[in-house]
Amino acid sequence: MNLAVRFSELVRKGLRFRSKFEEVKRSIVLPDFEWYPYDCFANLFYIQQLAHEADLPMPELIGNQRVLDVGAADGALSFFFESLGNTVHACDYSGSNINRMQAIRLLASQLHSSIEISDVNLDSNFAIEGEYGLALFLGILYHLKNPFYVLESLSRHSRYCLLSTRVARFSPDRQLCLDNLPLAQLLDAGDCNSDATNYWIFTPAGLERLVRRCGWTVCSSACTGASVSDPRTQTGDERMFMLLSSLHQR
Repeated sequence: MNLAVRFSELVRKGLRFRSKFEEVKRSIVLPDFEWYPYDCFANLFYIQQLAHEADLPMPELIGNQRVLDVGAADGALSFFFESLGNTVHACDYSGSNINRMQAIRLLASQLHSSIEISDVNLDSNFAIEGEYGLALFLGILYHLKNPFYVLESLSRHSRYCLLSTRVARFSPDRQLCLDNLPLAQLLDAGDCNSDATNYWIFTPAGLERLVRRCGWTVCSSACTGASVSDPRTQTGDERMFMLLSSLHQR
């Protein structure tokens, strides 16, 4: 990762905000309460890399429109983008959220935030209203039963989208290279991290075809993680990040 990304204004502001975010979390003490366990701010390095490669700075991606954070978890990136002066709509689903969306609501109160928070099941009666400059769609795609519908819906309401998901270049037994074939594997309930909410793992070529069929063009992309990736194991975990531009919003 080059220095222009690592020491960019977006990343520096994000890491400073993370310190404030973690401090507020420490001030909230509740019994039997679990926080989202992953560092959402690490995504900022890839977000900045994609924006830099596409020559699309963040203010241009968002414009004067709202930010939609789909799968916001505890709201880390939602609150961060609000701190940059943006109007943010955060969506998650209490039925699968680790703390049933208690955290994002408590943090909104503690941070005196005005973000809009919606409890939305993307696999049931999902509909987007209004227009957005940028949709954050990070780490959600492989948890959806119908990723085609959600991606297509986003393309009709968002000018740009930052997407990340798990991908696989090899078959589960790593004997067959599928890298250049537009495929996806439908996981069984216990196939990947024993998580029954994991459904579709695309090949990189399959993901690229999916987003095109859903009304997006790929502005830039990057991969991180295992180079010999498979759809099931922890050692075979590879993630693909994309910056997408909507064909419907031009």
